[in-house]
Amino acid sequence: MIKHLLLLSLAAMPAAAESLNVLLYHHIADETPSVTSTRVEMFRAQLDHFENQGYQIVDLEQAVKQVLSGKKLAKKSLALTFDDGFSSVCDIAYPELKKRNLPFTVFVSTTPVDKGYQGYCSWEQLKEMSENGATIANHTLDHAHLVAKANSDESWLSDAQNNINSAQKRIEEKIGHAPMMFAYPYGEYNTELKKWLDSQGYISFGQQSGSIGMHSDWQALPRFNTAGNYSSITSMRHKLNSLPLPLNYAALPDPQTTDKRPVLDVTLLPSREAYYPHLQCYLNGQHIEVDWKSDKEFSVKPATPLSKGRHRVNCTAPHRNGTPYFWLSQQWLVE
Repeated sequence: MIKHLLLLSLAAMPAAAESLNVLLYHHIADETPSVTSTRVEMFRAQLDHFENQGYQIVDLEQAVKQVLSGKKLAKKSLALTFDDGFSSVCDIAYPELKKRNLPFTVFVSTTPVDKGYQGYCSWEQLKEMSENGATIANHTLDHAHLVAKANSDESWLSDAQNNINSAQKRIEEKIGHAPMMFAYPYGEYNTELKKWLDSQGYISFGQQSGSIGMHSDWQALPRFNTAGNYSSITSMRHKLNSLPLPLNYAALPDPQTTDKRPVLDVTLLPSREAYYPHLQCYLNGQHIEVDWKSDKEFSVKPATPLSKGRHRVNCTAPHRNGTPYFWLSQQWLVE
């Protein structure tokens, strides 16, 4: 469904349509694990930086629909998202966002909220936030590894569908509205799950890095991580202004694979701005060789077999003027 809308919109879409960068948060706290946490003072510093530098904090649902329809966004548009519904979002992040009158989205796993687990927001808190600038959206019932049994259990897809549908219904019951937006737990998905989400009319988000633009895959939209070492203003500097590397993202390979040396084949689109000769790629943060097939076709392959689990390939190319950077990220889920 989303793909059909996208095809209709591309014909009318201006070549210079603005991109959208989305930031991903989990905990806003000083005592939680650093790998998923943005420290409180750093979060405040980020919000101050966004204001001082003229970034436009936009409503995620409205912004992605605007990009999808071919309309330009305000320059330097950013959207803020929080996964899981941890209590620090309600107790710490929300007051900071409310006093600045900033919109944000919380992707909620509903069962921990229903059961009143310690460390999670309550439905009352989520409802209040929804009335003051927040969008409450679907992150499954229980933060499950949705595609973990895709190669071993025939019922995996129906289980995933029931999980997502049940969470959507629960949000509608408790908040009054559940947008057709979904965030994959752990950023894990495969092509079959994407196709089903598309047929239902969802717009879906992963945890891979990158910018959203006219050629994005609307069932695997990227977000930039803001936790731990990625939370400083210095480390975020290039990401905040990044653009999507020009290519058809829906043509990227299925991230779930049994190949321990999966190949990422990429065909770039013509660009007068991205300087492809200086493109570089990294696997799990380490430089990886780029094999150019032509001036717009390349592939990257791990030099050694990957372990079971999640891995990330990031490729960036500079603007012909140096900055900003054009970004592509592919997650591998090795089974």
